[in-house]
Amino acid sequence: MKTKGAKSSGHQEKRSALLRACRARLAARDLPTPSMRELAAAAGVTVPTLRHYFGRREDIVVALLQELRREGEFYLARTRTTDKPFDESITSLVAALSLGLTAGLSEIHALGLREGLRHGRLGPAYLDQVLEPTVLAIEDRLAIHQARGEMRMADTRVAALALLSPLVIAHFHQNELGGVDTRRLDFETFANEHVSAFLRAYRAEKTL
Repeated sequence: MKTKGAKSSGHQEKRSALLRACRARLAARDLPTPSMRELAAAAGVTVPTLRHYFGRREDIVVALLQELRREGEFYLARTRTTDKPFDESITSLVAALSLGLTAGLSEIHALGLREGLRHGRLGPAYLDQVLEPTVLAIEDRLAIHQARGEMRMADTRVAALALLSPLVIAHFHQNELGGVDTRRLDFETFANEHVSAFLRAYRAEKTL
């Protein structure tokens, strides 16, 4: 006999499957922002079924952002720490962030911004689950270099944002806004210039 309020067998598996279908529709290119009805259709269920598993439309988006946070923890852990010297560490970090953006993070940030801009709940959810964890992980890595005396003492949050923001904007310009077809950017050249500028700005001065 099932206890009142208990989830039926397979509930989580079904919920995960629905969330994957909703994610595909929410992130789809060249389609308008989907309604609850359109999300249900994409998942092959009725609106009442979708409400049963998630609640309102914004609850689906929050659940998706939370799932993306869990999926990203492995990569965030790798971002937080390093045993490489400052110059090599920043070079490899920018390469890893660029690879992640190319592999799907650009799409995730675009989804979060589309849903979250000027929204009282979804904006903070995107910050808490996607953007801030990335910024904090970079801050932790930079703090290691400061502790070693390799990076000058500066606000690590400001530095982390200075490192991440141009990468996100560049990928938005090319991939999310169509810049690859109107004004192509050589990402290798861009990344090299960005790394060089960051190192010049934050590398600790050598003492005699």
